[in-house]
Amino acid sequence: MERVKNYVPHVVVFISSMGIMIVELVASRVVAKYFGNSLYTWTGIIGIVLGGISLGNYIGGRLADRFNPRRTASLLLLLASALTLLIILLDFLVGYILTISSFSTVTAAIVFRSVAVIAFLFFLPSTALGTISPVMAKYALEMSIRIGNTVGGIYAAGSAGSIVGTFLSGFVLVPLLGIRAVIFLVAGTIALLSLLLRSKNTLALAWVTIITMLYLLTITETSTNLFALAGGKDRILFETDSMYSHIKVEEDERERVLIMDGLIHNRYEPGNPDNLLYEYERVFKILTGYFLENRLEESEFTTLTLGGGALTFPYYLERHYPLSENEVVEIDPEVIRVAHRFFDIPENTGLTIIITDARNYVRSIRGKKHYDIVYLDVFDSFSIPYHLTTREFAQEIKDVLAPDGLLLVNSIDIFSIGKFLSAYSLTLEEVFPYVAVYSSANLNYDSRSTFVLVAGNEPFSLPLLFDPDSEVITANRIPESELREIQNRNGNIILTDDHAPVENLIAPVFLHSLD
Repeated sequence: MERVKNYVPHVVVFISSMGIMIVELVASRVVAKYFGNSLYTWTGIIGIVLGGISLGNYIGGRLADRFNPRRTASLLLLLASALTLLIILLDFLVGYILTISSFSTVTAAIVFRSVAVIAFLFFLPSTALGTISPVMAKYALEMSIRIGNTVGGIYAAGSAGSIVGTFLSGFVLVPLLGIRAVIFLVAGTIALLSLLLRSKNTLALAWVTIITMLYLLTITETSTNLFALAGGKDRILFETDSMYSHIKVEEDERERVLIMDGLIHNRYEPGNPDNLLYEYERVFKILTGYFLENRLEESEFTTLTLGGGALTFPYYLERHYPLSENEVVEIDPEVIRVAHRFFDIPENTGLTIIITDARNYVRSIRGKKHYDIVYLDVFDSFSIPYHLTTREFAQEIKDVLAPDGLLLVNSIDIFSIGKFLSAYSLTLEEVFPYVAVYSSANLNYDSRSTFVLVAGNEPFSLPLLFDPDSEVITANRIPESELREIQNRNGNIILTDDHAPVENLIAPVFLHSLD
């Protein structure tokens, strides 16, 4: 029995360290819906959590020297449990503040905004969890005369717990349970550790009971409706956390939308799949028709869509061009399941859907397949997968295009102050002989706008795009002189695998979206 008791500090340190890493991984999902999942957010999360752990280690060491380590650790574990659970409430508070208050209009750097929110949510839980290891080290030393062996064992237990927490949260807990359930699980487990140290601690027993009751409350229909108040549409149809993002489906009387990490990715009018609600999809449609009219005698052609989302446009291609062969690459299988369930995409669709990273797939088919049109739809105004923006990837796409094929890319920027459009268009020009950029018919140079870039080996001379269905001008081609002007203004940046500062380039759009 005494031997088992000697390992209690190691167990406590192992589980508390595991909790820290789970909280850190959860932080990336919580913050993603406000600031995206980018280098900025990960830097902020790692820095804030490490800062909290460092302060907690210092405080824990001071407390261990002044008070009974076993009782102190029991109380600190309760505090850490409460602060961890508080993340859920503070998360809703942050969402409310960013929605209605003037915080979102403060002229501040994107780094400050993200770090401020991360610190508000996660600094105190990290600090509280960081106090546990030094207190438990003192407790272990009181039961042993082998100082080096004891301290080494405590360090090893902490490191092992961190490793287990990292893999457990990323591969199992978050995809399986979701963010709120994981936070409840961490808070409850830490509270149980308090009982392990002091089995007759009525405060700890009461807190474990409260956590259990609160969790049961959150999974009832009433609480689900309360959480739905945070939604922007009339009704939340579905919400989950996948391996890659926080996914939500909302609808009102007009449309249904797919939201990933807080950003609308697809819009759909139920019962009317031919009505492409996003302007860039209509531009894709017009350019596809132009391609068929000018380059092919029949409607037999092959397409590759990188970034499937709700499959609204690929499904449009399948219906309107029954002789076409359409492949879709989507990294997140949960998104495809959502598309089938909520966006009227048949399970037996003729689309060929590949679940993998877009670049990995393109690289794997070089020299084996060629496509008439490649649609790249993976960029947004919160976070951009940098490895899909580079000159090297553009070359890989060119290698899988037919000689007269086209690359169509959906992008977002602010023409007057943004930097991503200029860098990405110049990057494409490094690979393709002909590149054109189309904007909204009534482009506001100072507002967030959608752009469609067209790249290929042959010239195309469409100054404007006319939608035959709506009989209106959908997009205008940006004059080459204006494109050169913004490229020169922004330093003629070319994105490469070695250097692709997409977070800096897209920052003006992100800040504008907050304002």
